[in-house]
Amino acid sequence: MKKIALFAGLVAMGALPAAAQTSPITFNARGLVAISDADMAASAFADGKLLRDAAVKDKLTSIKFPLVRGGKTFGEIPVPNSALTYTKGMAVPTTGGLAYVLEARMRPEDAVNEYKNVMEEFPAGQKLYVVDIVNLAAPKVKFSFPVGKNPTAVDVYKNELMIATSAPGKELVFYEVDDAGKPTRALYLPSTLDSTNRIIDLTWHPTGNYLAATLEQTKEVALYKIIREGGKLRNIEMVGKPLLAGESPASGKFSADGKHYFVVDTKGALGKATGDGELMVIDFALEGSGEHKLASQTPVGLNPGAFSISPDGTLIVTASAGKSAMPWEGPEGGNGSTLTLLKVGGDGVLSKVQDYPFEGILPQSVAFDKDGSNLAVAVYEYLDYGNRTGGIEFWSVAKGDSPSLKKQAGRISVERGCHTIRVIP
Repeated sequence: MKKIALFAGLVAMGALPAAAQTSPITFNARGLVAISDADMAASAFADGKLLRDAAVKDKLTSIKFPLVRGGKTFGEIPVPNSALTYTKGMAVPTTGGLAYVLEARMRPEDAVNEYKNVMEEFPAGQKLYVVDIVNLAAPKVKFSFPVGKNPTAVDVYKNELMIATSAPGKELVFYEVDDAGKPTRALYLPSTLDSTNRIIDLTWHPTGNYLAATLEQTKEVALYKIIREGGKLRNIEMVGKPLLAGESPASGKFSADGKHYFVVDTKGALGKATGDGELMVIDFALEGSGEHKLASQTPVGLNPGAFSISPDGTLIVTASAGKSAMPWEGPEGGNGSTLTLLKVGGDGVLSKVQDYPFEGILPQSVAFDKDGSNLAVAVYEYLDYGNRTGGIEFWSVAKGDSPSLKKQAGRISVERGCHTIRVIP
């Protein structure tokens, strides 16, 4: 008994080395970058009431691992951004160093406190911000430049950026950038879409030879082939015909080997769906010799916002908001957020393992660490009055034949409206 009491006392005094103590947060990566939209409460998706604070601004938060309590492992700066996108509002190369942040919508005038429909009435944005995150404890905005009205998605492949906008003739905008993130070449690429259609999500293929895009009005997913000359992107061409992909296809990701494309079908407007969403698996005919195929579809949670594929490709976790973004005055407000764990078969077919409910409103982004042992989840805000914040929560991942998730004790508080996170392995 005396030995146990002595051990506990030494731990409390910090006399034992760090290795003998357990951190409340474990995440195996060099860093994590998050962006927060402080211009509207999560419930504004449902009732249009912004519930904003004029003194609180959009932020970018960069985090260095391992975390040190009391140490300088966080950096936070104002960077305009918007939650009115489908998880591709920021791109960060796997090597880190820079973050590319879309100002998809602009901050409303201070006197504006309510819209009938936030998705339609928020002021149009048009800029991309380039942020230096070499020192994760001290991020710096380098510069910004216009990319086109209401940009909806950005993705990066090496030193190449692809951006989708809502501007006619600029549906797909390509930039080649130098090491500082400065554009050295720009192209407006032929989307071949009807003027009533819009690209709301895009994803580079792991080889950089293809681009997948989600089409809003026609509820389809399209594939483009990248045409290169001398290693330089010169043009794109659509491969085959776009594939109908559920009721409301949104964000997508390729498997690491590029054989399968996963797309979440939200089944309705962000935060307003009434039935469970699905995660779909699409097998593209890359050379156009056949038709693209919907290989499988698996139910996930209500109002799914994002998903992440483990580095080894065997697991997927989706984050769903349930009805947590409903106004707090009703019985559903703040409730219903879940993580759904799925196994990925060798053929890309998914099988559901389990749902994991958790507290927190409107999770819109989720990411595995570099070896898939842990998971980070962005939480827009909590059912808290007074000092409202967003958060990044962490889960441990048990692998193997019977995988599972376990919530970690600690979390990172960030500016309210946290909606997108990216990992620097």
